[in-house]
Amino acid sequence: MAEELPERYFYNRNKIVRIGQILKDVFPKRSITDRTYNQVREAWRRIAGDDVCKYSDVTGLKNRVLYVNVESAALIHHLTNFEKHAIIARINEIVGTKCVEDIRFKAGMIDEGRR
Repeated sequence: MAEELPERYFYNRNKIVRIGQILKDVFPKRSITDRTYNQVREAWRRIAGDDVCKYSDVTGLKNRVLYVNVESAALIHHLTNFEKHAIIARINEIVGTKCVEDIRFKAGMIDEGRR
């Protein structure tokens, strides 16, 4: 079947990929949410400090919920119970809009390439 398809359907000869997916990879969608997400990431770095940033990583912002991966369950407990509301208020103050209403912490490995 792969031999019957024209060459334009192949992004990787081992796997068939739709042209639309290739275009999404080549021209990623840029919007105001990207700018807001980057502002929130920078605010997180400023607020959390080097000690917490070493063990955490902001992974997403969707529907005003900030998603953060944290390596330690103890750190998740501390951030959730003692720091969460103060962090939300400080992020919104730094960014200048109410872009974060909640923070969801998840235990997971930190991607060193994203920092």
